[in-house]
Amino acid sequence: MDRMGEKILVISPVWLFPGHSGNRKRIKNICAELMKTGYSVDYFYVGYEEYMDSAHVAFFNGEILDYRVDDQKLQFKNRPVLRIKELWNGLNIKTDRWKRRLADGPDSARYNKSLSEYKNLRKLELLKVQLKEQRYKAVIVNYAVYSFYFDLFDPETLKILDTHDLLTDRYKLYFDEDEEPVNWHSLRFEDEKRAVNKADVVWAITGGEHQHYATMTASGTTEVKTLRHITPFNRIPAENSGKELLLIGSDNKLNIDGLAWFLDSVWPELRRIHPDAELIVAGSICKAQSSFGEVDGVRFYGKYDTQTEIYSKSDICINPMLHGTGLKIKTLEALSHGKIVMTTSAGASGLSDLIGQGLICSDSAETWIEELARFLKKPGQLSQQIDTLDQAITNIYRENVSVIKDSLS
Repeated sequence: MDRMGEKILVISPVWLFPGHSGNRKRIKNICAELMKTGYSVDYFYVGYEEYMDSAHVAFFNGEILDYRVDDQKLQFKNRPVLRIKELWNGLNIKTDRWKRRLADGPDSARYNKSLSEYKNLRKLELLKVQLKEQRYKAVIVNYAVYSFYFDLFDPETLKILDTHDLLTDRYKLYFDEDEEPVNWHSLRFEDEKRAVNKADVVWAITGGEHQHYATMTASGTTEVKTLRHITPFNRIPAENSGKELLLIGSDNKLNIDGLAWFLDSVWPELRRIHPDAELIVAGSICKAQSSFGEVDGVRFYGKYDTQTEIYSKSDICINPMLHGTGLKIKTLEALSHGKIVMTTSAGASGLSDLIGQGLICSDSAETWIEELARFLKKPGQLSQQIDTLDQAITNIYRENVSVIKDSLS
């Protein structure tokens, strides 16, 4: 079917470039597939940074909608209605906090958030003004906490919610590990249910999360589909000695804790067996370099410009994260580039079908040492699994493309 002239709006709280985090890669790849199919894709950024990387303009075949709020035009004396809405929203935030405390206790009041906390009414107004001149076949909102943007669109516009992660009581993930929760998305069940039911189609990132959202939407008209990460197989061979390991990650606490575990429980013994082994750490996780100090054999590479630049550093990638939810996009990305990936149960979340097809999973430090030592001893073993891995990744890619097409049909 000819898609020329059909427009889709993507609403996102994160930039797509530089693409050093999994959520950026996911959104970027979905947009690329939509444009490949023939849609014109516009993009609206709901975050707080003032100036977007110019790479966004070059990437999209549609428009980058104006995302910068002009405070001079939104002063109280000029926009009394908006100011009243902001005051009312602030009151809702306080009221919701007390409701959480009374219903679920102090932890929910402190660590779960109200949907009202995510409402930047000035951004909302900015988009509303621009929509007067636009007509979209579909709008894709990223993360359930921003589903209130659906309210701006008429019933004829298909509303798709890309959840990225399950948010109900997400803070408890840290409590389960006896750690203080970080400031991230976490909602009461009732709030997440209210958010997802604003959508016509919900994209869950794993089969398990599909079941969660299906329960939430069982009594409504919202359709739930499983959409893993869209990434075709594209092998990037390593250009080195075969003694390097590669870790790519953002600077969130889950990645930092995982690297700390690896450096403490695996790396010393692995270096004793292979004194010439090197660990290359790349991405914004390198901002935490000072917390690790100088570690023999570890090189903090920092930012990189292209996938080829960084994935050519090694044929063996690691993802040592100890806990987490959702599908681990960096694990699937590495596999899609023809890499062996050593990870934990958390790092293999949503990807159990790839275990034994390039993905090695264990929570035991001893197994990590044994497996990595084996590959470092004979780097050429990787080539034996390339064909199987190619087929497995290609199948996942085709399944995901079908989900997107079916969602928009």
